[in-house]
Amino acid sequence: MTPNPLLALAIPTYNRSEILLENLRAMLPELMAHQVAVFISDDSTDDLTAQKVQVLQQEFPLVTYRRNDPRHGHDANFFATVSMPDTDYVWYLGDSVFLQPGMLGQALEALATHRPDLCFVNAYVHDDHTRLIEGDDVHPFLLDRTWYLTLSGATLYGRAIRSLPVAESRKASWKNFPQLGLILEACSLAPRRLLWLGPKGIAFNRKKSSYWLQSAFDVFVKDWTALIRSFPTLFSRQEQDRIIRSHAVQTQLFNVVSLVQLRAMGALTVQSLKLHRQAFAVASPIHPLWASVVARVPVRAINAARAVNVWRRKRKD
Repeated sequence: MTPNPLLALAIPTYNRSEILLENLRAMLPELMAHQVAVFISDDSTDDLTAQKVQVLQQEFPLVTYRRNDPRHGHDANFFATVSMPDTDYVWYLGDSVFLQPGMLGQALEALATHRPDLCFVNAYVHDDHTRLIEGDDVHPFLLDRTWYLTLSGATLYGRAIRSLPVAESRKASWKNFPQLGLILEACSLAPRRLLWLGPKGIAFNRKKSSYWLQSAFDVFVKDWTALIRSFPTLFSRQEQDRIIRSHAVQTQLFNVVSLVQLRAMGALTVQSLKLHRQAFAVASPIHPLWASVVARVPVRAINAARAVNVWRRKRKD
């Protein structure tokens, strides 16, 4: 079986063997039809992923597996994973992400036709208009869509982007967002040809929660702000503030309901809010006062209210 030279999938994974294999099996018919190879970079602490991938390789030989010992960690594994394939484009997928039926064929056709530097695939944005983005249109697009590109799985990287030399000091500014750091770095260094694929082509396996939920303030306040602030030549200070806030606005991460959920998980505390208060004032669309109020609500009171709501729903049913 000869692999498709145009595109390969690259997937980092960490202790999600069941989800990873479910996703691969869902994509397998189209991977086989288009002979698109899959590269897996495994940071797991057990052998379950290796065992399951070995079985899958009997059906689909175009699966390359690498166990990292010692493990790379989230950020370093991005760079390690995306550099594994030797294809014109690499689709970097999170291990909880899989492609909707028909999306792989659409992507291959679009790449062959337009040959962009970077291709972005829609998952949940209200924008189904496929289009090339070049020249003066790149900057407004990034202002509007950088928040969305935090999604691992939304981007296909061309050879020129993957081969960019990146200093370790730059990578340190992109903690938890190395894939987006590389995108913005590429766009800050030279004019780029971007492609937006409008059809919603990405799906999510929700069997496990995202790793960052317990540290939402560190990730989407401190690290998110540091990432955007590291591109002063690409975005003005006012534009940076707009982008930083846009993530919470679009995802509703720091609205009152989400703050209550974060409080129940222990992610929102008076101490964590105090630590990130200045950055939170920029990152959140609501006033820090409301977060301060929620941070002082006893967790047991939130859990009790949830239990009452569950009882009421069951009684109503």
